[in-house]
Amino acid sequence: MIANKHSDTVLCSAGKGELKREDCLACAKNNQQTCGFDYILVKAILDDKDRTGIHVTDLTGCLRKAWYTKTTTAPEYIHAQMYRLIGNIAHSVLEHAGDGDEAEIPVYALGLEGKMDVYRDGRIIDFKSTRWLTPSKLPYGSHELQVNIYAEMLRQNGKDVRSAAIQYIDMSGPTKCRTCKVMYVPNGAGDLSCPKCGKSSNEAHTGAVLIEIPLRDPAEIQQLIEERRNKLLKALETGEMPDTEPSFLCEYCPFVEICTI
Repeated sequence: MIANKHSDTVLCSAGKGELKREDCLACAKNNQQTCGFDYILVKAILDDKDRTGIHVTDLTGCLRKAWYTKTTTAPEYIHAQMYRLIGNIAHSVLEHAGDGDEAEIPVYALGLEGKMDVYRDGRIIDFKSTRWLTPSKLPYGSHELQVNIYAEMLRQNGKDVRSAAIQYIDMSGPTKCRTCKVMYVPNGAGDLSCPKCGKSSNEAHTGAVLIEIPLRDPAEIQQLIEERRNKLLKALETGEMPDTEPSFLCEYCPFVEICTI
């Protein structure tokens, strides 16, 4: 069975070095921590679920990283894992807010597995949380490809897909005026601006931006899935890591110190 490996240790965010998970939890539970994380928060961050199979993000991201996650363990700082927890919280809210079975739908097809955030009346919506939202640069990275892979997986399951979009959510909230420190609001023309000084920006947003994603040719997506899935499977079978695919995401990768670019 193909499964992601989880490290039994973490890097202490208070500078105590590499700790066993249970020691990190015990430190927080006994109120001995100086990292700023309460026990419940640490427990939630470290509550990793076993993840098996090949997922959509394994193919749309760096194949070298996907190979590492399934063959190697690398401890991370607690605070470096915080952002993933925030994303998980956002998705759990979706699951409870969805009508019927339209949210957080498990999807299996073409040798892949994953969860589609929202499927409603032939339309799919993928939710992405971000730290800083720049509307002119959307969609980010491989997000457009991820959506198209989910679209093809749904088609393989007999679902009609007529449109798709990505719902971006800025975890820092709506744009605020740097001078007045207040939230931008719509002016008389409907444009966002500061209600005090009137300043505006082309990149101002309400904290959420919905981006329409063009649907690609199904045959093109099927071929891409097959090629990248087979590369990863071969690498896992032979033990020979795939070629690296450098990007700005390398600096956030837990394997950056051991990866040979």
